Amino acid sequence: MQTTGMQKEFAFHIMEYIGSTGAVHCRLHRGPHVEAPRDASDFRDNRKGRFNMQSKGKFGQRLGAIAAAAIMLAAFGGAEAMAASPRAAENKVVLIARQDPGTLDYVTSGLTALRLWIPANVVEPLVYFNKDGSVEPGVAESWTISDDKLTYEFKIRKTNFSDGTPVTAEDVIYSLNTMKASPVVNNSSAYNAVTAIEKVDDSTVKVTLSQPSQNFWRGMGSVAGLIQPEHAAGSIATNPIGTGPYVLKSYTTNSTFEFEANPNYWGTKPTITAATVRIVTDGTAGLNALEAGEVDAVPVITIDLWEQLTKRELDKKFTLVTYPQIGEPTYAVFNQKLDPALRQALAATLDRQSYNDAFGAAWGAENTCTFALPNQPWYSPESAESCPYPFDYEGAMAKAPEFASTPLEYASLSDVPDLSLPADIMIPAMQGAGFNVTRNAIDLARYSQLIFQGRPPQFDITVMSGDAEPTQWACPTPDKAGWSTYCSAEYTQALSDADKATSDEDYLAKMKEAADILRKDAVIVPLIAKKGVGLFDGELKGFLEPRVLVAIEIGKLHW
Repeated sequence: MQTTGMQKEFAFHIMEYIGSTGAVHCRLHRGPHVEAPRDASDFRDNRKGRFNMQSKGKFGQRLGAIAAAAIMLAAFGGAEAMAASPRAAENKVVLIARQDPGTLDYVTSGLTALRLWIPANVVEPLVYFNKDGSVEPGVAESWTISDDKLTYEFKIRKTNFSDGTPVTAEDVIYSLNTMKASPVVNNSSAYNAVTAIEKVDDSTVKVTLSQPSQNFWRGMGSVAGLIQPEHAAGSIATNPIGTGPYVLKSYTTNSTFEFEANPNYWGTKPTITAATVRIVTDGTAGLNALEAGEVDAVPVITIDLWEQLTKRELDKKFTLVTYPQIGEPTYAVFNQKLDPALRQALAATLDRQSYNDAFGAAWGAENTCTFALPNQPWYSPESAESCPYPFDYEGAMAKAPEFASTPLEYASLSDVPDLSLPADIMIPAMQGAGFNVTRNAIDLARYSQLIFQGRPPQFDITVMSGDAEPTQWACPTPDKAGWSTYCSAEYTQALSDADKATSDEDYLAKMKEAADILRKDAVIVPLIAKKGVGLFDGELKGFLEPRVLVAIEIGKLHW
């Protein structure tokens, strides 16, 4: 049933009476929540729309009015029809994106703003890795892996791209070779062990490796495994084509993405037939649009909006989802040139809960001493077993006199709130413990020159937040150390051994070994693992944690 204008006037679809001696409370909700009518404001006792009707005279009038409203609601077809988005009846959605990617070329760009919408929706990988570790067919309908893990054969699905052209073995070979040459390290690194990509027959492609590689196999279910038609490669920046459940009908820079269901899709047809993604860079404006019913979801809410989200009680008015795939670890960095005992003592000043509290949303972050996110199997939350240098302020104070003559420059970002806030906590704590710490607050441009690009980087202590890829700290020799200054042959070897593992059990064991080495070296010192956070209309169901890196799978949503 469609919702009429009259129905919208009476969109208070749940009425609950709570009787008690001397008072009756009434709660009215629209969808997850609605504010109370203005003419009832004299009875409001809090922002959730509760009313305390203590006047017997007013009680009778109000109860009669409420009963009348309930009767009218029933006459207009019931609660659920009035709660739904106006787009529900048409199986459409409007979503919010915070950033414009500028290009849709996922081969040459690693921007999250692109990876949220194009992979899995428009372009698919060879396979899909599910949350439970199982693997589902994608463009490859089946595959075989040799016992020595050196040969992979992919049986290509007999289907068409969204432009109607058939998917061929040549398209798959072109796609994989293109990713092998990608300037985006997370794409090309999946192919480090690949020595040949060959056509076996019209529907089979063989990939040969020089050594077993977990990175290769897992990459085939990520952006590195996305399959595109060779003939359309020239338009990938504005009109990527694939086999996914949607066709990108239009992309307007700094405005919108428009998706429509792909008529050639080989899988289950999506319930949502059309989706608009509005690019709204002002986070508050995006939340306002959701609250006003102009959009149906904000799938990615950055940490700078968490406090506002809570204060406005949007987590109560809408369905709040948290997921690790788009999360980031926040971590302290102690220059490796510092005495290991000093690094360990500084680590003991880090009260992880204080950083979590500062962001004001416990559901959005988890304390950890492990450089990883909760969806990575080697991740561990903060515990006595996983924290070699736990918070021990008295112990840090006892160690500080040994390093009183060691000046420490703390480089902090002055124009990135997500990182200046942790610095505001960290620096006084270290100074209070007795360490000789001086703050050097600089803007991002200067920080990039001194630290990201500087060799050697100019800092003793800093704080950073970014992706959770552990291989970014790999360093075969000290002259190859990156901005963090961290270099460990032992850590690098553990990562290499993990990649060569021939079983999931061996892979996990080696990754845990690498994580433990990183923890004990106390150069990269994790504080919290921030999760991805989103808000959805209460009637919009089916959200699935991203399977292709961070991609929001629109085809899984339904009203």
